[in-house]
Amino acid sequence: MRPVIDIEVLHRRLSESLDLLRDTYSTSRECPGGGWYHELATPEPGSTATALGLMAFAEAREPFEHFDDGLSFLAHRQARSRSDLVDGGWATKTSMERPVVEATAWIARFLGRSRCGLKDGAPDAERAYRWLTANQNADGGWGSMRGCRSRVWLTCLALRALHELNPYAPAVDRGCEWLMTHRVSAGTVWGELPGAGPKVTHTAFALLTLAQARPEWSGTRLLSAYQWLELELTNSGGDPYVWIETYNVQPDLPGTHANWRLALWHYGLPIAMSALLRHPGGAPAAVICDAFDTISRADVRDSPWNEAAAGGTSLWSVWWRAEALTDLLRFPLARPGDTLVWLPEAVVVQRASARDKPLSALLPAPPRRSLRRFLARHWAGFLLPGLAASGLIGLMTHVWGLRDFLLSLILPTVLIPIQEARIRARRRGSQPQ
Repeated sequence: MRPVIDIEVLHRRLSESLDLLRDTYSTSRECPGGGWYHELATPEPGSTATALGLMAFAEAREPFEHFDDGLSFLAHRQARSRSDLVDGGWATKTSMERPVVEATAWIARFLGRSRCGLKDGAPDAERAYRWLTANQNADGGWGSMRGCRSRVWLTCLALRALHELNPYAPAVDRGCEWLMTHRVSAGTVWGELPGAGPKVTHTAFALLTLAQARPEWSGTRLLSAYQWLELELTNSGGDPYVWIETYNVQPDLPGTHANWRLALWHYGLPIAMSALLRHPGGAPAAVICDAFDTISRADVRDSPWNEAAAGGTSLWSVWWRAEALTDLLRFPLARPGDTLVWLPEAVVVQRASARDKPLSALLPAPPRRSLRRFLARHWAGFLLPGLAASGLIGLMTHVWGLRDFLLSLILPTVLIPIQEARIRARRRGSQPQ
């Protein structure tokens, strides 16, 4: 199969995701504004899901009529306190009203990406920034809050948010070094925690984070991780890498022995596709196209997450797919050193490593035609002249009569149009929809 990205399909799938978000937006009964819950069928919105829903529209550059209402909802949910460890953050529904990185980092990143910090009624991005820096652990990573064990996913969330708000923050330097120090598998890739087994999802998310925060590392310090990720996806057989990372959180709160359980919903294939777009050796076309085919094959309502979302549709599957499709649509395929061959009806990106080769040498070779396959597909067409020739010989030698000769031509004459119709139907069915 040729490596092909159908932009029409990409736009259609992206529009389906945004239409689903429009249809499932709901107002809050508890505070001003509205938004979404991660199970889209649940009417009462949550903070993280609302930020992701709004960010999906902002990333796609699509207007949304309830955008300001969503900002009002998030502003109302932002914590207020005299403590820097609490003030400016957001809680999840399972964190006992205590702000955590799982929510705050997503919302802070949305505020930075959408550039709405000065908009009337918007949450306070500066206070969110201070919360993230105050809750960084002494080792440079992040747990759910300061004092909780640093985790790879949460450190990536915090770094992506901080880089949007202030890429020059010392906390970003320390967080990037923590990620590099806590790789597994011979210091190449990442797992859930330092010392855990390697995971496609965490490796892809770490690469995506470092490509944003430290792009100069990609070609030297991170090349082996990109190569590992490419090999894993090549051998995956279309695995969407859908799973839930769960863990206990024991915050260091005076006078309490609080202990709660949090869950991170991972949909790793779209993240891995976005990471491999940034491969320092050039995006691996076959792997990217296979991932795109898996992600875009079905409607978002048929996502692998639906069973986990109480039979409905999960906002996480909508978000990860929408972000990956938007990333694919916008990411520049040409890199420094590449050459663009600009034809009247096509544009070819010729990699820097192949700039001295003629264009004809880079194009896929035409499929070799097999005589056996050709005869198998067109046997009816060969049968007619063969019978006609043998019949004429039979007439000339008086072995056949004229009636026998004419009757022998009836069957191939009927079979030829039937076979050609089947060939045309098969070709139409093999074309991408």
